[in-house]
Amino acid sequence: MNRHPAPWQFVLDLLEAHAPMPGETDEARARYRYLDAGHIDSFGLIHFIMDIETEYGITLEPEDTQSDEFRTVGGLAGIIARKIGA
Repeated sequence: MNRHPAPWQFVLDLLEAHAPMPGETDEARARYRYLDAGHIDSFGLIHFIMDIETEYGITLEPEDTQSDEFRTVGGLAGIIARKIGA
């Protein structure tokens, strides 16, 4: 039994805790470039990453956090899903 929330929902919830999420569809939210939009500042980003790592027991490597994939909600959810083997 999986005790963790789905990566997609967890990322959305973390971002919503910072500010309301734009986009009216899941597709629009998946493409949302939260870093480029300034949704999280550099200090908040450290906590954001730590929250993800703690929740899923993973480590986001520099290759992950510096990738273009990391910059979108859907891409980040995909990184998490691969790391947890979902």
